Amino acid sequence: MFRLHGFFTQNTLKAMYVLEEVAPDFEFQFVNLAKGEQKSDAFTKMSPIGKVPVLEHDGEFLFESGAICRYVANVQDSPLYPSDKLQRARVDQWMDFFSCHLGHWLNALYFEAVIKPDFQLGEPDEEAIEEATKFALRQFGLLDAHLDGTVWLANDSFSIADLFAFAYIEQHRQIGLSLEKFANVQAWFERVESRPAIAAARARMPRQA
Repeated sequence: MFRLHGFFTQNTLKAMYVLEEVAPDFEFQFVNLAKGEQKSDAFTKMSPIGKVPVLEHDGEFLFESGAICRYVANVQDSPLYPSDKLQRARVDQWMDFFSCHLGHWLNALYFEAVIKPDFQLGEPDEEAIEEATKFALRQFGLLDAHLDGTVWLANDSFSIADLFAFAYIEQHRQIGLSLEKFANVQAWFERVESRPAIAAARARMPRQA
């Protein structure tokens, strides 16, 4: 049995979406970051960096959302993380693209627009917002071009890369960044969001105060 420890973050949602697709009998344990539960001795024994998500499986623990997504799909022998080496590398490259590039800038915008006010961390940094918006829009253009003529991100088949990327891009609603100019991205986003796993994962989350 998989148990996922997490909060309302997109990193937790990446892992939840993959689990709902390939191992839907997992358990979810909410970790309230606002109350500092990630700093407890019990939690830091699972994750020395004190961050969510953490996957618990057979008495072992994994942190970092990408590692969790890959591990779960591997353990379940899921075709969403293909065994063919080249196809797998293509899944990995899109996951890395979001971690290092587009997702990085979306996270920066989310931090300024949502995390700072929610956790009383000061006023939004307008220069940081301007920089992140510029790079995010540029990379959305690249992504839109890639999705012209293909249905999914990697190998033209649905994979954990799509779920991983979706968790980043769904932040666009909270940061006020429209997908209207990126028709291919918008269509891809709607395809992923229509999957039952997305609704099931969201339903596991406690109501956010």
